[in-house]
Amino acid sequence: MSYVYGLSDKGVKHYVQYHDGRCKTFDDHSQRTLDHELEISMLHFALNGLCKRKHLSLYWQQDDLKCTVNPDAMFAITNPALPDGKNTFYYFLEIERAKMGNYKDGEPSIMRKLGRYYEYYDSTDCKKEWGSFEHFRVVVVQRTEDRRNNLLQELRLHFNHRMFWLTTEPLYKADIGASIFRTPKDLDARDYSFLDI
Repeated sequence: MSYVYGLSDKGVKHYVQYHDGRCKTFDDHSQRTLDHELEISMLHFALNGLCKRKHLSLYWQQDDLKCTVNPDAMFAITNPALPDGKNTFYYFLEIERAKMGNYKDGEPSIMRKLGRYYEYYDSTDCKKEWGSFEHFRVVVVQRTEDRRNNLLQELRLHFNHRMFWLTTEPLYKADIGASIFRTPKDLDARDYSFLDI
C-alpha cells in the first residue's frame, strides 16, 4: 500500500531550511488538493517517460504560473528531428476532477476558465507574459468519458477550437503516447497524440 502526504506551513519551513528544492504548503487548501497535486505529478511522470522513450525534450513548469490564465502546469515538448522554430509545442495543463458546477450567470466555472484560455490564445498578453510563444494547446484531463464528452459538446458550442485537447485519467494512464485526445473542433473526425508533433 502507498501513501501520499502534504506539508503544512511548518513542514515547508523546516524542509526549505535543510533542502534547496521548492515545495508548497497544503494549509488553507481544500482536502482535495492533495489528490489534485498527485494527479498532476502522475501525468508529469508519464509524460516524462514518453519523452525519454521517444527522444523528445520535455520542459515542465509547475510554479510561478499565475498570469492572465492560471494553469496547473505549463509544459513544452521539443522534437529535435524537426527544424528549429517549428519543433517546440507548448501546453497548459488543467486537471478537472469535479463535475460542472459553480455556475455564475448560467456558466459553469470550467467554461469560464477555458474561456480565458480562448481569449489568451494568439494574444499579445500571452507573448508578453511567456516571451517565447502565443500559440498553445490546453490539455484537460477529466475523470470519465461521460464528463469529457459533455465538456466537448459545451466547448463545441462556445469555444470551437483545436487548442483544447481533452482526455481522461484512465486513457492517459493506460498509454499517454496513444491517440487519446479529442478536440471540440473535429471530435467526430480524429483523435490526437503527443506524438503527432
